[in-house]
Amino acid sequence: MVLVVSFHARPDTYEELRRRLLELVELTCVEPGCLRYELHTCDDDPLQLTFVETWASADAHAAHDETAHVRAIQADIPRLVSRPLTVHRLRRITR
Repeated sequence: MVLVVSFHARPDTYEELRRRLLELVELTCVEPGCLRYELHTCDDDPLQLTFVETWASADAHAAHDETAHVRAIQADIPRLVSRPLTVHRLRRITR
């Protein structure tokens, strides 16, 4: 299971959002079933931060969504972003 999740920070909250998402990387990479959890910036939009995530299963991702660290950031997201998150669930079609 691969997900691409993008956040668009408010100019005044970019540094806080970036810091919080980097903390999330450290906590998430050790979770069972987490195969990849990378945070990226966008060359075209400096306020955009994007996760590229690979999970061993949908269950592993569901367990991640129930962790205290994910719940904490979810509670603060409305204050930190300027628009709704975009979430793309991808399915590989090539080997």
